[in-house]
Amino acid sequence: MMKKSRHMAAVAALLALAAVGADAAANRFESGVFTELNRFRGDPADYKKFLQDYRPRFEGKLLVSDDDSEIDIMTREGVAAVDEAIRDLRGEKPLSELTWSDTLARAAADHVAAQSRSGAVGHYTRGSGPGERMKARGGGPYVNEVITYGHHSPAGVIDQLLIDDGVPDRGHRHSLLRPEHRYAGVACGTHPVHRTMCVILMSQTPDGSPPPPPVRKPAAVPR
Repeated sequence: MMKKSRHMAAVAALLALAAVGADAAANRFESGVFTELNRFRGDPADYKKFLQDYRPRFEGKLLVSDDDSEIDIMTREGVAAVDEAIRDLRGEKPLSELTWSDTLARAAADHVAAQSRSGAVGHYTRGSGPGERMKARGGGPYVNEVITYGHHSPAGVIDQLLIDDGVPDRGHRHSLLRPEHRYAGVACGTHPVHRTMCVILMSQTPDGSPPPPPVRKPAAVPR
């Protein structure tokens, strides 16, 4: 969705899908999403230059694809949501780099597997949300989950979450900007309605367990 160089990972993933199977392609795509997420967190204010490339591609509220790996998307807000995201990122400072967590990635993959079969969307499947999925994987419920549907490049996944079209509180954008996050896991796969989906789980701990309490300085003793 951005400059062609940002789509090379998506093209490679699609070629790998045909050549060596879905699992290997998904691993490459997921790695690309994780890398793009850390690229954003490394300098959120600078990342706005990528979002600016969206502006000339709008025809009313239709976002026209500039790459064969994407499709045209009818947005709810049009360019207004892009402009707001650009303004919102201007004052943001660099954030800590996230570390990959296999436990978070497995819980995310469980959700992808369920919705790849059912065609459902959202954070819950049969009443089970991200916290329950983490517990089933031996972790804890202290996680933050974001999901995208229909984007076929790592850059497109992160851009969609930042623009957050149609989400009044911009919850996905704020989730990516949380300084408390230290770990993340990514799982992507096919979706029968939207073609693709990606789930990102983030946490302060590698397994969603409660974060350690903050270290408090001892109170000064009056003299």
